[in-house]
Amino acid sequence: MVDENLLSRCGIYCGAYYIYRSHRDGGKFLDHVAGWQKAPKEKVRCRGCLGPLEEMWQNCRKCVVRSCLEANGYGFCHECPVFEDRSCEKFERLSRFCAERGEDIRGALMRMRAGEAGEWLEEQDARWRCPSCGRPTSWYEKSCHHCGGKLKD
Repeated sequence: MVDENLLSRCGIYCGAYYIYRSHRDGGKFLDHVAGWQKAPKEKVRCRGCLGPLEEMWQNCRKCVVRSCLEANGYGFCHECPVFEDRSCEKFERLSRFCAERGEDIRGALMRMRAGEAGEWLEEQDARWRCPSCGRPTSWYEKSCHHCGGKLKD
């Protein structure tokens, strides 16, 4: 069973977020991410976009998409009327950024809206695993932080 907190409000898969993974997996990966983010290890933590606010990474707490949704009373971007006509510059900018790493957040949101959130989460969980050791990895890794195996391009 995949954690539903890993559904994000904008369609990103939080389970492959390097902050979430380093907090969850610890070890040298946590040391690396804490150094990269210039943050104490105990502050490098996140339980996903739908997790508790106090356990959300500092940048996620300041997310412009999250703030917009809360200000307008929506839980997810697909609930907003401008989602369909693609006129939300905040979402479109994020969508282009995520597409560069191979994520289709609009497609993810459409699946969530269609009631396929659980299936989508399972697919993402499988997608973001090392082909060598089968353990979870994160978006920007070129090699697995668990076994060192090469990850898919």
